[in-house]
Amino acid sequence: MSLFLLEEVSKSTFAVEILLTIALLFLVGSMGGYCLEVLFRRIFTAKRWVNPGFMRGPWLPLYGFGLLLMFFLSYFLALAFHMVIPFYNPLGGLFGVEQACGPTVYDLIMIFSMTASMILLEFLAGLIFVKGFHVRLWDYSNMKGNIMGIICPLFSFFWFVIAVVYYYALNPFVYRLFWNMYEYIFGYATGATAAHFGLIFLLGIIYGVLLLDFITSADIFGKISKAARNSNVVAKFEKMKEEQKLQKKEFKEKMREQIPQLFKKPSVLSDASEKTKQVITKLKSAVMIDPEKGSTSENYDENGRPVKETEDK
Repeated sequence: MSLFLLEEVSKSTFAVEILLTIALLFLVGSMGGYCLEVLFRRIFTAKRWVNPGFMRGPWLPLYGFGLLLMFFLSYFLALAFHMVIPFYNPLGGLFGVEQACGPTVYDLIMIFSMTASMILLEFLAGLIFVKGFHVRLWDYSNMKGNIMGIICPLFSFFWFVIAVVYYYALNPFVYRLFWNMYEYIFGYATGATAAHFGLIFLLGIIYGVLLLDFITSADIFGKISKAARNSNVVAKFEKMKEEQKLQKKEFKEKMREQIPQLFKKPSVLSDASEKTKQVITKLKSAVMIDPEKGSTSENYDENGRPVKETEDK
């Protein structure tokens, strides 16, 4: 075998190894993002446990793509401009640049690039689901300055915060994790002569389940989308939620009439509670079109799954 052919085989092998490592990093981002999104919606938006994703499994591909996007964006920017721009490199050795460097004003190039790329990714993903499947996995239509209810200034600012945290706190560790996974999977870290085929096989099984989940979910959403245009699913669901709220309110009023002392609050606590409500209302008014509606519309059914929209927005 000629030297040229050996070099080509070596390059192709390296490319396959890098792709498998990227697949593993994508999975880490997808599952980690799913956990974060579930907690965020439980605490701040839906106020209950819901499946925030398009699929049934514990993964959100948006975050997997987001992690890869921020990782490789910082990677290529660092490689392209490290000779003229000193980017953040706390311990040295980051992205092959040995010279250590603390935070500088040039880091804003990285941070704003990551923020812009994540906003664009969120918009494209939201547009695909709204226009393609007629379903909203998130809804910013009540937020001031929103575009089609898919992106808005407040959550774009959150992406900026995430970019800052990622760049300064996580990026060096993600870089090291990437190469540690690469070296472990293919035996370079342990000195083994063969790849860790057990881990590669497990990765293949997980991606098989993920692919099956995607196909099944896309098929279900596709079938429902045909009927969703002329149905009133969302309106009925919201009406049901309003009826439940009204029933709870009537029940509380009856209880107050029967045992008023139990529900009577001390004046000091009542005043404090009222002031707190006023502050929260002012904060909501700063970013929301209608503070009384909350940050999101009712996009979930009784099983915590996203519901269809009756028409495109």
